[in-house]
Formats: sequence, structure tokens, C-alpha cells
Amino acid sequence: MNYSYESNIRPIDFWKLSMYRTYHSLVGVCNLIFGAAMIGLTVRFWDTANDVVQAVLFLACLLIPVIQPLGVYLKAKVQVSLIPQGAELSFAEDGIHVSLSGKRELIRWHRVRQVVKQAGMVIVFTDRSHGYMLTNRVLGKEKEEFYQYVKAHISTSGR
Repeated sequence: MNYSYESNIRPIDFWKLSMYRTYHSLVGVCNLIFGAAMIGLTVRFWDTANDVVQAVLFLACLLIPVIQPLGVYLKAKVQVSLIPQGAELSFAEDGIHVSLSGKRELIRWHRVRQVVKQAGMVIVFTDRSHGYMLTNRVLGKEKEEFYQYVKAHISTSGR
């Protein structure tokens, strides 16, 4: 079997991944506790606070649900602008064929570290921090079949 896709990453894809990882970690739990605490403090002290304190409380309530996701999205826009777009990825029996701007590379299966399903995408890691992100939009109905295909090739390559 052979799978071919064009990797076209959008800022929203990085945003989803970042938010997923944040809220599935201890940081996310702390964010939720902080957000709930700020809402509780705002409700408790709103009537007795002066205008400056009310403004600070209001902004603190917006920090987790509005300001943080906006900051993550702006960071995602920068990330997308730094990575090359339009890489053609072909997953075959001998490995991953990557084609970008006329250049070609073959990544053998034994060099692939892991494959992960996360936040509406499949990520094929070639090392601890680098990999190829294939979104549900790109994979379509082949997502599960593709995931199992890559997983099988990684496990049979000696990992």
C-alpha cells in the first residue's frame, strides 16, 4: 500500500495542537484552577472594589479563556510562516519519500521514532521534536488506516 499527501499546515492546526497539549497537562489544570479562582474573586469583590481593581479583575478573568488562546494563535502564525509549505509526502514500503521544491529525500522506517494521533491530526516523528503533521483535513477517511499502516512499519523496523 502507498499513501501520498501534501502537507499544508495552517495556523489553526498548530493552535489546536498547542491547546490540546496544554490542556492535557499539569499546566492546563493550573490554568483551569487559576481561571476559576479569578472568576470567584471577581464575583466576591466586584461590589467593594474601586474602578482600577475592577479593571484588573476583569482582565484577569479574560486571561485564560481569551488572551492566552489569542497569544497561542499569534505564535502559531509565526511558526507556520517559518516552515516550508507544500511538502509532498509519500509513505511506501521502503520509507517516507519527502519532496519539496524539487528536492527529494527518503526517510527509512528505522529512522521514524513514533506516530501519534492527537488533536485532529496524525504526527509522524522523525526524532524527539521534529516530524510531519498530517491533519484530518488532509487524511480524510484514511486517518485510522494510515495510522495503523505507519504504526506497523515502525514496529517492524526494529523500534
